[in-house]
Amino acid sequence: MTFSTPFKRSLLVCSLLAIFSTLSGLGAPLRLATLAPKDTSFDKTLRKMGQDWKAGTNGKASLIVYAGGSQGSESELIKKMRINRLHAALLTGIGLSEIDESVAIFQKVPLLYQDFGELEHVMGKMAPVLEERILSKGFVVLCWIDSGWVHIFSKKPILTPEDMRESKLFTWAGDPKQTDLLKKMGFRPIAIDSTDIVSSMTTGLIDTVPMPPFYALASQTYSTAPYMLDFNYAPITGAIVITKTMWNRFSPEEQNAMKAAAVEAGKEMTASGRNESEESIRVMVDSWNLKSQEMNDDLRSKWQAVSTEAYGHIRDNTVPGEIWDRVTQILTNYRAGAN
Repeated sequence: MTFSTPFKRSLLVCSLLAIFSTLSGLGAPLRLATLAPKDTSFDKTLRKMGQDWKAGTNGKASLIVYAGGSQGSESELIKKMRINRLHAALLTGIGLSEIDESVAIFQKVPLLYQDFGELEHVMGKMAPVLEERILSKGFVVLCWIDSGWVHIFSKKPILTPEDMRESKLFTWAGDPKQTDLLKKMGFRPIAIDSTDIVSSMTTGLIDTVPMPPFYALASQTYSTAPYMLDFNYAPITGAIVITKTMWNRFSPEEQNAMKAAAVEAGKEMTASGRNESEESIRVMVDSWNLKSQEMNDDLRSKWQAVSTEAYGHIRDNTVPGEIWDRVTQILTNYRAGAN
């Protein structure tokens, strides 16, 4: 049997396309982005995870990490993942709540958790529920992390809720529910992208920002906001997520290897993040003249009263009612000594 020249050319083109498609699926690097500053322990752990992914998938899952917000805010990272310009991200609880608002139960609720024990217990109970909700939005959660507590940094001393009501308070752009909540609490929120915090503090657009201490140190926020209110405002939580579309390109065996490496990375980031949070405060106080405002029982009760009052606005607004009820019941049982 003989074939015409045009047919041979078509056959050759189809063969080449098939080869290129196979090579692309096997060797094209995955692009992961994060706001975590470059060369921090988080950045290094993600790069190590990438090496483990490559080894665990025979080179199929090579990884490029874009750190330090080089790919934009977390809202932009999510948009880029949805159009395949990025494939994965390490997101904070704030970014995750843009994928599904149920995750707001962690980082967007002030003074809900008293310590790491409570947080870990709730995360352990709620992870399967939240992961299923996030999966329905097109993303796979590979691991959860936490890294200490958000603290409030400001240009002027802040001790009471009344003090903070006089400030220009940072809140995340693209989150009108959180902005409305802060307004209902009597605060003056200014919605900007997280990547604009430092410049906005310098220009005076904002003068108060809830922020992880290690980010305050890395971004030198302490130079424009030399006061820190020393109490656990909210836990710093997050997760590594990958798009469902990209995840499904890997075999179950490859997925297991990647998942295991991500879980190990999550444990490393949780441990290092907690330590770095405390160490960052020490360095800023000892070396950069950060003034840590200590809390007494009376001040704590004032902040707790304001936060508790806000919980009525948070349920069924910031956090879905079903999720709120489950978490508060879990906390109630935990504090009572039940499982």
